[in-house]
Amino acid sequence: MSRFRFEINVEPKDIPNLDDSHKRDCADALKKVINHVFKYTIIFSIAVMAFFGLYSLFGFTYLLRMEKMLPQINLFMPLLALAAFILEFIAGTMNKPALVIEVILNVLLIFSAILIIPTVWIAPFALYAAVLHIKLITFIPFHKTLSEQEGYPEFTPLPQKVETDAAEKNSDSEEKTGGSGRN
Repeated sequence: MSRFRFEINVEPKDIPNLDDSHKRDCADALKKVINHVFKYTIIFSIAVMAFFGLYSLFGFTYLLRMEKMLPQINLFMPLLALAAFILEFIAGTMNKPALVIEVILNVLLIFSAILIIPTVWIAPFALYAAVLHIKLITFIPFHKTLSEQEGYPEFTPLPQKVETDAAEKNSDSEEKTGGSGRN
């Protein structure tokens, strides 16, 4: 797993005073963090749902061959993972209630994973996902301030009409003088 970093040495209240290149750096760093959390949650949720499907299939074949049942996994776990998967698309927009629900879902996954022996491996990954979402909640002020700034998310100023007209006149005059100088 890659390390979770967010390296902005500025407070959210100071962001409006920054120039566009620094705002772009802040927006890029924030986007990188949001993408990391999104990818992790999607992969983790799919892994939990796949594990549940494979375990159920293996449990069924084990029952047919050995006439014994494996420990049952509660249907609650893959449903939690599915809910986290769906909710992550909303949480990626830095929606605070969605992020809080993601944390709650991960905590519920931790407790349900600890209760059933075959799923104990899920607990540390769910804990990491909960920590990622808690950190993401702390970045909401940065996202709110950045999204209110003019030029968000690229922060590249558009050329003014006067600048473009002057540039066109200069290029036209250079073309006219450059071609008629030789006899």
